[in-house]
Formats: sequence, C-alpha cells, structure tokens
Amino acid sequence: MTWNLEGKRVRATYLVDMPLTGMVLESRVKYGGAVQHRIKLDVPLAMRWRTEPADILLVDDDKIMEVLQ
Repeated sequence: MTWNLEGKRVRATYLVDMPLTGMVLESRVKYGGAVQHRIKLDVPLAMRWRTEPADILLVDDDKIMEVLQ
C-alpha cells in the first residue's frame, strides 16, 4: 500500500480507542520518516477537553485500520 492516501476514505482510531471514518485531505512524511494524515471526519468527534467537536484530525499512519476507497 502506498503512503499517500490523499482523496481516499479511511477508517481509523484516534488516540487510544476513538473510532472514526473520513476523507484524507493531506498525507505527509513527518520528521523522522513516520507518515501522518489530515482527515476530514464524516461525523465530528466530541472530546471532553474541547468546547466544540473536532471535524479535522491528524492521525498517524499506524492508526489507519482500513482504506475504504
């Protein structure tokens, strides 16, 4: 599988156990060689430390469970 997932829908987890699905807006290689994706969520995630739900999140490549498209 290629590291660049821009434009693809994915299923992933955020932090420890927050499942999410969404569209990858950008894939990038971080300093040190790890890959990170900026994902526009299908359904915004509410987190207790934020006042508003998050609709875009940064997710590391190892948290991507499945590429849907």
